[in-house]
Amino acid sequence: MEKRSRGGGLRWTFLKLSFLPIFVFTLIVTSFVAGSFARTLRREVENGLEDLNSTVSAAYDMLYPGDYTAVEDETGLYFYKGDHLINDDYAVVDAVKEKTGVEITLSYQNERVVTTLTDEKNNRLVGTKINNVITREVLSSQEGHFYPKVSINGENYFAYYAPLVNSDGTGAGMLFVAKPAKEVDKLVWRSVFPIILAALVVAALTILIVTLFSNRFLQTLIKIEGLLKKTSGGDLAAELEQEVLDREDELGDMGRYVVRMQGSLRDLIELDQLTGLYNRRYVQTKLEKVQKRSLESHVPFCVAIGDIDFFKRVNDTYGHECGDAVLMDVSARMKELMKGRGFAARWGGEEFLLIFESYHLEMAADCLEDLLNVIRSRTITYGDQKVKVTMTFGVVEGSDDLLDHIIRDADEKLYYGKNNGRNQIVR
Repeated sequence: MEKRSRGGGLRWTFLKLSFLPIFVFTLIVTSFVAGSFARTLRREVENGLEDLNSTVSAAYDMLYPGDYTAVEDETGLYFYKGDHLINDDYAVVDAVKEKTGVEITLSYQNERVVTTLTDEKNNRLVGTKINNVITREVLSSQEGHFYPKVSINGENYFAYYAPLVNSDGTGAGMLFVAKPAKEVDKLVWRSVFPIILAALVVAALTILIVTLFSNRFLQTLIKIEGLLKKTSGGDLAAELEQEVLDREDELGDMGRYVVRMQGSLRDLIELDQLTGLYNRRYVQTKLEKVQKRSLESHVPFCVAIGDIDFFKRVNDTYGHECGDAVLMDVSARMKELMKGRGFAARWGGEEFLLIFESYHLEMAADCLEDLLNVIRSRTITYGDQKVKVTMTFGVVEGSDDLLDHIIRDADEKLYYGKNNGRNQIVR
């Protein structure tokens, strides 16, 4: 009885010594990884709002050339873009809200003139005032500002405000785009929960196995711990030794769970979730590496930007789910074509970026022609709907110029093609 008591005491001591550091380590790593990923997602939301703000501003510039001006008399405030009165003109903001779910406001100084925001009776909040502090910060600095918690009519928003700057450099008002904070928090939680769950599973398996095995187990655990540390430090390419992955026990499972979690993190960070192509943020990093290799080895590369013609018409006619099916089908064709040639990324909406490695301009244009022929010939079926689409591409050969300039050149060729008939490749 005494021996069993001592044995039980040693076992309990061993469990305590094993459990405490593993629990603390898992808590720290999980908190760090989940916190880092949550911050990354929030930055992505911020970047998305900033990009959307620029897109809406560009849409107004394209639709209604000219400066913003305001006329105020006894009947009210009248806000113009060029010669166009934008009061009560909700075509742009309502279309963008329908497609993206964001709230949009155009204001003259701090007074809302055009907005998608509504009160509890579904009345637009036209004529209401924007916070004076925000107005002063944005208009005095003439720069966009992100605010993680803006309270409007009792609801909190992740909001981005940018000044409406006229040709003479003066600020006429502000453009506001925002997502409800509760939607952002829900997105963060849905994304972080699998990481927490996977980490807890790994921790539980680790504690169980520590009680059954000795030195070999501890050595294996150290290797897994090293992978977790590298992953939490941002090294998503770190590998686990094959001998650990080949184990047919809980330790092997734990190692594979970590690798799967690592892969899931890599997919979430690197890939567009709808199309499976690289996302915009990650492909910019890859493009930098391609340019660096090209300059070092004197091997050419090409950059192409493509856009699905009349994609809004597809969404408006067949619905956004059908539009998603079109995006996925076109993306699959791109991914297939780019095997062994380079890679493709979803640049935003219905726009795609294609990078051809070791290709001169003519070779890249020939490949794009093959891709365009495939897309032209396909009939995309969604339910009982049958859709055919075409694309327009702008392609340029890479150089030692700034990547933003190379992409801008390809984008200009794309828009030339869009404005001159579509369904073509402009080089």
